[in-house]
Parts: sequence; C-alpha cells; structure tokens
Amino acid sequence: MAYPYDGEPNLRPGAERAERAAHSLAPRFDPELALNELFEDFLAGSASLINARTERTYRYDWGLYRAWLTETATPAVLGTITKQHLIDYIAFLQRRPKAKGRGTLSSHSGHAYVRVIRTFVRWLVTETYYPIDPLAGGKRGAMPRLGPRVLRVAKSTDVETLLAGSAKGEARGAIERAGRGRDEFIVVLVTDTGLRNSEVCALRVGDVDVADGWVLVKAGKWDRERRVPLSRETVAALRLYLRRNRPVLSGRAPEFVAADDVLVLSRTGAPLTPPGLYQAMGRAYRRGGGTGRFGLHRLRHLWGTTAAEGGMHPRISQSIMGHEDEKSERVYQHPSDTAIKREHARVTPLRDLAPACRRRLA
Repeated sequence: MAYPYDGEPNLRPGAERAERAAHSLAPRFDPELALNELFEDFLAGSASLINARTERTYRYDWGLYRAWLTETATPAVLGTITKQHLIDYIAFLQRRPKAKGRGTLSSHSGHAYVRVIRTFVRWLVTETYYPIDPLAGGKRGAMPRLGPRVLRVAKSTDVETLLAGSAKGEARGAIERAGRGRDEFIVVLVTDTGLRNSEVCALRVGDVDVADGWVLVKAGKWDRERRVPLSRETVAALRLYLRRNRPVLSGRAPEFVAADDVLVLSRTGAPLTPPGLYQAMGRAYRRGGGTGRFGLHRLRHLWGTTAAEGGMHPRISQSIMGHEDEKSERVYQHPSDTAIKREHARVTPLRDLAPACRRRLA
C-alpha cells in the first residue's frame, strides 16, 4: 500500500516541540553534521553485516536521496532529518516515473529505495546521533511496512516451457545458438539447486566440481560460502555448456579457460548480469509458449516447495538454499493444490464416520 501522504505533517499535536526537546537526550546530536560523512561511518560500521552487493545498492539508493536534496536545495546535514522531510521524500518517490516503461514507481519499488534511509536513521539513533526514529509512529499510526511479495510459484510445466523455449525456433547464428544452450543450462541448474540470480551470475569455472557433482557458492548473502550438490542431469548440462556453448560465447577454447573465469557469459562474452539473466529467461519463456514475464526466482520458490513437500529436513534445505535461519525458509514453501488436497483428505473428520454413513454420503 502507498503511504497516505496528503500534504499534512504526520505528527501528533505538540510532536515538533517534543522532538526538539528530545534532542537533548542525544549526546552526539549536532544539526550541522554532514550526512555524507555520517553515511560513510554507517557503511563502515555495517561492513561485517552487509556484503559488497548490498553496499552497492545502499550507495545507489543513497545517491538518489542526495540528488533529491540537491534538486530541492535542501542542505545535506543532520538537522534536515525530520519526519516531514522523510514523508516528502516518500511522496516524491511515489511520483517518480519508471526508468523503463510508462507510469510511476510501484509501492514496492518506492519502499525499496527508502529502505536504506530507514536503516541509516536507525543507526543514527543507535549511535546517539539522533534521539528518536522519526519514521516510527505518528497520528496515522506506524509508517507502513510492506511484507515480502508472494511470487507466483513456478510449476514443472514452467520448467518445460523454459527448456522448450531454449531449443525452439531456428537460431540466427552460432552466438544465438550458444546463448540458448547457456539458457538451458541455467534453467536446469536453478531448478536443481535453487540458486539466487546473483549467485548464478557470480559463479566461476573453478566453483563447479564436475567429477563429484558439487557447486561452491561464494557470493551468497552475508558472504557465506556453501556447497550445493548437483544431480546427474545438471552435471550433464554443465559439461555440454563448457564443451560446446561457453567457448563460442567467450571466443576461447576450453583448454585456455582459467578456474577464476566467470562461468556464465552473455552473448557479447562479458559476464552475465542479473538484469541480463532476467531478460534471457523472459525471451526463452515466451518462445516456449509462455505469456508475460518470468523471473527465474520462481524456480527457487519451486525448489523450496518441492523440498518441503518431499520431507527434506529443514536444516538440510536451509543449508542448500543458504538461509540464515529457518524463518527465511518458510517464505519459499508454498503448499501445492495437490498437497493441500492430499492432506485435507487425510485429516478430514468425515473419514471417522461409520462406513455405512460414508457410503450413503458418497
């Protein structure tokens, strides 16, 4: 839901006076402190909690905020941070046009850009630079927090559609043919392992053990490494990709490939990026007869659902998917209609009726 901004400050009566008085409770509060310097201190203090990709995202989103400050001629100092100021920024994001396509940013995109500001402000409060969190509460209640989006879970038919799209139609050259072979390998890999998009793009040639059937994921969240097993089908698709498709994309024979080289390449020979991966999967999905867009992350949800319904121990699936705790695991477990009907039939009280009564009802 969008934040209900109506131009009025989201403050209780007398809150401005209370906020000014509360500044005396923050020993390090100085309204003239530069926000940029504080933000760098925030990143340095969070270095052990966030990885390099998260830091890049934080810097990008912070750059948007700084650009808005410049555009509105607002000084980038600590005294600028007030509840009304942050509400104005959220309202600005809701009116911001999309980078691609028509329309304005969705509520989820707007909240994603504000997330770094929320985290930064909480850090300011923790470090006693600021007395209270201006985003917590108000006369309209707490600022809205959107939960995780529930994606449409992929089905086995979607995997078949992607694989068909990787082979369907005549390729216009060796590069396109190799690109389709790469897409087929990626679909098989993610279906088999549940890797994240960024993890697929960050894989190196030396990270895959073809002989024993393992892949070493080094670029997971929290910079934690984990080993994920590969099925025979995935190992076969990997061998084919390394032997036939990757040499065409890279322009180098397999014997000249180093262990530190990027495994998945784009059609230009450069490392494949998550946006490029998203576009490639969308093309394969539509070629195979699918409609609309298809995010490869759906296959990660499919893996989590299949593992749960197959009775895999939560600790094992947690290790394979690279989650910090079992709570994160539940987001990826969506009971299928078949599983729901099977369990319902097993526990319904109608099963305990006398056989004669059940026959009469049937």
